[in-house]
Amino acid sequence: MGLEFPNKVGLAAGFDKNGEYIDILASLGFGFIEIGTITPLPQPGNPAPRVFRLPEAESLINRMGFNNQGVDQVVKNIKQSKFKGIIGISIGKNSTTSLETAENDYLYSLCRVYNYASYVALNVSSPGTKNLRKLQQPSYLSNLLSKLKAEQRILEKEYGKYVPLVVKIAPDINDKELKEMADIFLAQEIDGIIDRKSVV
Repeated sequence: MGLEFPNKVGLAAGFDKNGEYIDILASLGFGFIEIGTITPLPQPGNPAPRVFRLPEAESLINRMGFNNQGVDQVVKNIKQSKFKGIIGISIGKNSTTSLETAENDYLYSLCRVYNYASYVALNVSSPGTKNLRKLQQPSYLSNLLSKLKAEQRILEKEYGKYVPLVVKIAPDINDKELKEMADIFLAQEIDGIIDRKSVV
């Protein structure tokens, strides 16, 4: 994506949702830090309880639901950090935004974070936001990505730099769905994929 990562170990989105701990996390030596997922408006996320421990599987179930302070506050937090390394910013839609108007949420956040991001991750795969994964369906996905890529070109001219767009996809999609999505990613010239387990 035109980025030089100092090492392969990065911090995924979800830990520092609001970009409040960027400098502290950077001191731990991460090769990149991804913050978010953030939404246009602040939201508390899903009602508690929303984190469940499964001792027999030595694991957790996380249903936080994009709890965050909203994109404008997060940008203020980023501006206060001194970190100059690779920073990804994961964006999503507010829980009250319909699928039909979801593109407006992504466009709003993209415009506000573009100048502060090394790359922007488009989260369409979180199971914690009701119906969000429907945005992976071809009709929604193609429309969303075409709008975001068009805006990316405008922002590239405005800021004089190209910020890659990557898409987070669910890990449990079938081969047919993956093929449909891959065709759209290629057609829209998406820069990378995050499968919620790794970056490819």
